[in-house]
Amino acid sequence: MAKSQRKAAAEALRRQQAAEARRKKILFGTAIGAAVLLIGGLLGLGIWLNRDVEEEVNEPEAATTDTYGVQIGDGPVEIDLYIDYMCPICNEFESAYSEDIQGWIDDGSVTVNYHPITILDRLSEGTEYSTRAASAAVCAADTGEQAFLDYSLALFANQPAENTPGLDDDELIRIGTEEADLGDDWEQCVSEETYRGWVQAGNTSATEDQGVSGTPTAVVDGETVDTQAFADEVEAAIAAS
Repeated sequence: MAKSQRKAAAEALRRQQAAEARRKKILFGTAIGAAVLLIGGLLGLGIWLNRDVEEEVNEPEAATTDTYGVQIGDGPVEIDLYIDYMCPICNEFESAYSEDIQGWIDDGSVTVNYHPITILDRLSEGTEYSTRAASAAVCAADTGEQAFLDYSLALFANQPAENTPGLDDDELIRIGTEEADLGDDWEQCVSEETYRGWVQAGNTSATEDQGVSGTPTAVVDGETVDTQAFADEVEAAIAAS
């Protein structure tokens, strides 16, 4: 083969190799682009599937505060109590002070804002017991102030242990009808979880905006107090009012 022919053949081979390289590069880029689109789509789908469902926030018919407290009484001393119905220390607090609280309400000395929060949902094996119990209690508040107090005490008297599923909705309803004399409208409110969104909004408000990090938390006239000295703190506030 003449030198000129060999040179032409070599040049043709280089052009063929260059074209093949460009083709492979385009194919590789296309595959990467498709993979990125696929991964992006899957991530988007995953985010969509795992997004938090925004609950409807229904305002209770009962008197409430703008910080998601159920308002009981109308006395001059203002008490805010943050409770979780699965919290055993909250149960001890209620056992210790429920008669005092009832007496202060009855004689017009205090206004008590109960904030039923749900920080222990994580300890009910996925059933969100704290949320369900709190929602049922807010339903009771619609029936009346005393109904809320009575049902709250009944919930604590029947309190399930932490790290269990808690009580199911049928049991929450049984407790209300048999132990707190609540009726059909209340039962429907519980079954429909009418105040689930309101309770969860209150939990967010308490933990993110109001600085509540545990339950029970007691606040008397704007000052957080030691729960072991709760009665003394309230009596001092009443005397000063």
